[in-house]
Amino acid sequence: MKNVQDVYRLSPVQRELLSRASAPEARPAHLHWSFRQGLDEAALESALRQLIARHTALRTAFFAQGMNEPVQVVREKIEPRLEQHTARLAAFLEEDRRRGMNPANAPLFRATVLRDSPELGTVVLTYHPLVLDEGSARVCLRELLQLYRAAREGYEPVLGKSRPQRDFLAWFEQQDAQKSERRAREPLRGAQRSRLPEAWRVARREDPHPSPLPEGEGVLQRFLLSPAATAQVQAFLRQHTLELSTLLQAAWAVLLHQHGQGSDLLFGTFTPGLPAALSGGGPLVGRFATLVPRRLQVPSRGTLLRWLRGLQAEHAGTHASDYFAPSQFRSWLEVPPEQEPLFESILTTGAEDEALGPLARSLGFHALTHEAAALPAPLVIRAEQGPRLELRFHSDPGQLASTAVAHAAAHLGTLLEELALRAEQEPSALSLPPKLPEAPAEAVAGALTVGGSFGAAEVQAVLARHPAVSRVSVVADPSAPGTGALVARVEPVRPAGEARKKPGFGLFFFANEGAGTSDKYRLYLDGARFADRNGFTAIWTPERHFDEHGGLYPNPSVLSAALSTITERIGLRSGSVVLPLHNPFRVAEEWSVIDNLSKGRVGLSVTSGWMPNDFALAPDHFDAKREVLFRSLEQVRELWRGGAVATRDGAGNEVQLRTFPRPVQPELPVWLTCPGNPELFEKAGELGFHVLTSLASQPVEEVREKIALYRAARARAGHDPAAGTVTVMLHTFVGRESGEVLDRVRGPLTHYLRTHLRLQQMRVRSLDIQVDIDDPKWLDSLATFAFEQHYRMSALIGTPTSCLPMVDRLMEAGADELACFIDFGVAEAHALEGLTYLAELKDLAGDEALRTRRVLAEHLDERLPGTPPVAFELH
Repeated sequence: MKNVQDVYRLSPVQRELLSRASAPEARPAHLHWSFRQGLDEAALESALRQLIARHTALRTAFFAQGMNEPVQVVREKIEPRLEQHTARLAAFLEEDRRRGMNPANAPLFRATVLRDSPELGTVVLTYHPLVLDEGSARVCLRELLQLYRAAREGYEPVLGKSRPQRDFLAWFEQQDAQKSERRAREPLRGAQRSRLPEAWRVARREDPHPSPLPEGEGVLQRFLLSPAATAQVQAFLRQHTLELSTLLQAAWAVLLHQHGQGSDLLFGTFTPGLPAALSGGGPLVGRFATLVPRRLQVPSRGTLLRWLRGLQAEHAGTHASDYFAPSQFRSWLEVPPEQEPLFESILTTGAEDEALGPLARSLGFHALTHEAAALPAPLVIRAEQGPRLELRFHSDPGQLASTAVAHAAAHLGTLLEELALRAEQEPSALSLPPKLPEAPAEAVAGALTVGGSFGAAEVQAVLARHPAVSRVSVVADPSAPGTGALVARVEPVRPAGEARKKPGFGLFFFANEGAGTSDKYRLYLDGARFADRNGFTAIWTPERHFDEHGGLYPNPSVLSAALSTITERIGLRSGSVVLPLHNPFRVAEEWSVIDNLSKGRVGLSVTSGWMPNDFALAPDHFDAKREVLFRSLEQVRELWRGGAVATRDGAGNEVQLRTFPRPVQPELPVWLTCPGNPELFEKAGELGFHVLTSLASQPVEEVREKIALYRAARARAGHDPAAGTVTVMLHTFVGRESGEVLDRVRGPLTHYLRTHLRLQQMRVRSLDIQVDIDDPKWLDSLATFAFEQHYRMSALIGTPTSCLPMVDRLMEAGADELACFIDFGVAEAHALEGLTYLAELKDLAGDEALRTRRVLAEHLDERLPGTPPVAFELH
């Protein structure tokens, strides 16, 4: 054969992946990062060529058809090209997964540039799991960035000589196969796979699509041990020459044991990668890591330290048995193929590449993200070494409740610290840590325990500086005199007896047609499922015609009907129905059907419309659209109540008609969409309607004034001024870290604002700038300016705690609900992940004690009892 450098057999895990080419675990995986200050594409392409030339794994193709045994063939030369794509990141990743990679065509590693503008964009590395595991992929990324810097700055890189993947295969084939199989099978004799506690599971429903994420994907939650706890654990491991993986697995076994899963535990873990025999020398990348069983017996006697040392000795070093394919373990454990995951929980450890982050930032790259090919179990737990020990819980939200996962993470973090402490201190008798409560304790306003390592003045100072908490006094804990423990007592800043208003949170959609993926409504449907399960108030669906901007939503009744069949509790609202475009009889009929399908969850926000093109549907109504709006609305409400409305039939006769089916709700809940006109706020109050408004065209201070007008108008008209609901729409993306959030939002929101010409024109007029609004340079500048103003002053963008002040400002201004606009272009996977943090914000916003605990946990860097210090859903 031409262009062949080497030919050799496959490892067991490669053979299995090749045979399961359509399985989730065989999908391409991605590494991607953003750039803001330009990209030297010639240098990146040069670096890509050099990287692929360095490593045989990146020049490998796989052949099985017509052969007795599959082989991998290393190509001698390959000329890779840097690919270009115009799609947004979420759309590209979905298309790239669907496109896949043909194992017979090397390289199974490619780089693509997605540009938002000449200076902004994203680089995506795609690789097949046949050629790289996660650790090897990160080695390749680090080398690619080093090669890029050298090419860009014009010097010769010094990386050292790499080694061929053949070295690993040669080592594996030299091992005693029978001995390796005995070593792998013996620990599994009589073993039963450990189940996760039933209390953690999501209740099963008739919904055929219970999960908000597709197969192979999940929700990531993170838990950081405090610096003090991290130092204690790391010192313990160093002193006793123990691995973090040993302590992690022991802690997980104890946790499962405490939750009634027995003393004989079996779960999954990943091999660390290269065997110890090959760890020296130059870099060697390839597919090495694989999933293997780990069996532990929680001891009833002896000491913790002896147990931990025994666990480590049992699995010291790496053996050929650590590289068998998962299907072999599945057959030995008698797990039916393809019917369920091999393990319900999988543990793995890794150390962050300390050089990679600074290297990427020095090149102007940000938001480095690794998206694995698949989630191989309902729960995957990864421990990362660093200045603060980090636990990453990656779970399937269709199977496990996020609150339960959050509590399990806090519990596991506590056990890591407790096991290290007890193993160090216990003299001879075994002393396992006590079991924590089954669920996070409800935060009690008035008594919050604070760790005793801080003084009262220090705690008080932190709380005083944070605008998201109420007045709090800090005193010594009377139940623990002499311990230094403190109690923070919440003192709400409001008149006595007045309860804090708990804001409602809903999701608002308005995606551009061009921003959608081939599955255009995945975020809409999956977001609704998540919101329904997590106590959100409503889903708002707009009406938009004949334009890409908002073009995914031409008919809110059709889309809301789809949601009515996959949700159970959440309100289904239009945001908004353009009533002058429609026959009132059809509006009443369609939404009555949805009210029946949803068992009474419909709400309508209505508007007169403003775009001339929209009125191609009803051209006679454009000039009098405001009058038509209120006339049609009164007819819809009368039909909803069961009344008859006069009209003319096809023969020209005057008739009185009623609509069917009869709705569930006797009265139609109505919101009036008020973009900013004070007269509309007053009109809504006069008529007794609710209000839907937005921060896109007005600051919070103006919203406050208009809500006051609305409440006063309700009172004048004889309506309860406090009964009307004011809903405020605002762009929303909540994440775990502020820098990461900004990286993910800046490009999409800037692009979205650029397309929103009405917003840009209004800003130009308000600044009295004499420019050509159609000039692309000015549009780019205005969009950049609009982004900076908008995300700081008119959006819900940040972490759960950093967003609390904006929520409070809106509540104090008189808002009752927030309609969180989430589909403005952020990558789909990130938007779905962000819902977890938005749910946490929702809970923090409604519970003063809970938010005080969270602020203390973050700002004092201490874990409070039962409270995770980083982003989780807390109910």
